[in-house]
Amino acid sequence: MRTIVNSLLMLLLISMLNCGSSLQMLEEPIEKKNLIIGSLIFDVNGYQDNFLTFRENIEVAIIGRVVQNGEIKTVGFWTVTDEDGNFYVANVPEGEYAIKGFRTHLIGVGDINIANELIDPQRDYYELNRRDIISFTGRLFDTRSRQKIINFKHNIFTLYPDEIVRFERLNRLRDVKLTTGEIVNSFPVPVIFFEKYEQSGWAKYLEMQIK
Repeated sequence: MRTIVNSLLMLLLISMLNCGSSLQMLEEPIEKKNLIIGSLIFDVNGYQDNFLTFRENIEVAIIGRVVQNGEIKTVGFWTVTDEDGNFYVANVPEGEYAIKGFRTHLIGVGDINIANELIDPQRDYYELNRRDIISFTGRLFDTRSRQKIINFKHNIFTLYPDEIVRFERLNRLRDVKLTTGEIVNSFPVPVIFFEKYEQSGWAKYLEMQIK
């Protein structure tokens, strides 16, 4: 019996290690393709009496306008933040991109979707989305690639009791105070990814962003 239990524990450990490894993997660069990087913090400031900060397992929707086979097309990608709120999408086409929105789960409230229409400049802001889906539509794109890197920087979304969403994008975090009272500091996103994936083929492009 003990042998069976030990074997099961070993299999579970191997499975956990494999899962951890897969989260750290970054596809090697493909010619004429780019790397999207960024970080996201979701701060809940009193909404439904919740005062919480989310970083991990936030599903981020990225929308882009690219040229494929001579035609302008809209593309969409989903990615998930790691334990520090960092996210990436490797080997996307050259083009213009924007964060369409994100979704996460708030215990006692349910799934929360935050999205931007990205259509009307007069309504270029993020808001609580009542629909179950985030559609990849829009005409407003704020980020382009530079030397194969599409840098969305640090993104902080704060949700207030009146459902107003405040959005802030920062190159680096310097003594930023969150709803929970936590003070956060962080280097620019390219520095974070360069240190994490120094052995990757993307490292030389990430280093260019730092200089």
